[in-house]
Amino acid sequence: MQVNRRRAMNIEPLQSLERTSIFYAAMEANIAEEVNCFGRGLPGGELHETSELTWLYTGRPYLNVVSRTHLANNDEAYAHQKIIDIIDYYKKRDQDFAWQVNPRTQPANMGALLEAHGFTPVVHQRWMALDIRWMNEQFSPLPNLIIKEVTDARTLKVFRDISQRGFEMLLTQGQTYYDNYLANGFGPGASWHHYIGYLDKEPVADASLLLHAGIAGVYGVATIPEVRRLGIATQMTLHALREASKQGYRIAVLVPTDMGMNVYRRIGFQEYSTSIIYTLSYDVMDKMYA
Repeated sequence: MQVNRRRAMNIEPLQSLERTSIFYAAMEANIAEEVNCFGRGLPGGELHETSELTWLYTGRPYLNVVSRTHLANNDEAYAHQKIIDIIDYYKKRDQDFAWQVNPRTQPANMGALLEAHGFTPVVHQRWMALDIRWMNEQFSPLPNLIIKEVTDARTLKVFRDISQRGFEMLLTQGQTYYDNYLANGFGPGASWHHYIGYLDKEPVADASLLLHAGIAGVYGVATIPEVRRLGIATQMTLHALREASKQGYRIAVLVPTDMGMNVYRRIGFQEYSTSIIYTLSYDVMDKMYA
């Protein structure tokens, strides 16, 4: 789908965004799409979307998630039944899964309801955002670093290999991301854009840009261990932001790792929200819902 300037979110600078439900809805939608696309793109994957819930199944051990919960009825009995329905869906597939809870999740006490069903909170995420017009670009240049967009399957394999080394992934995990990005499409006119950083002509870093819900999501910024602490991750992030700006996007979001937090703060990203990932193992499902 072609992305143009008119589709980018036209909202006030971030100083006033804290008061806009539109901003938080867009953040949630972009961050959810980063994982939803696996259900849409992977062979055997399933993506289910209703007015109240979005969930996906991939058959992989780490990509089975309820990514959005907006229940229309705040009655606890109603919420408990929805949780049981979802548990039944994954139990039939013999699959552990996760449930994301954030400030827009309804009902507001969803975390407590999930814990009553055996879920455990395992990951606390910080959601950061930036008005691209005000990003800090005052960093020392790296003249030997050239950043290029991935435009074909062959180069996407190079991107995959960098991600595996940068995030210390299993080979199967890196291949899963490759298969997903290939299936969903990338490059000019697509929502996904992937970039490789070449230092002295050697591929050493990568970053991804997701243009969705009117804002730009920056994901998967990674540098191989041998060349870390040179400012490469900063340059990769800035490049993705500049590319988003060229297409008319003003607002960027990301979910940082602890390692990358200071990099993003120096660019100007601020924390605007948080989420908690709850997990339920198949063993617990089997005991509680035999």
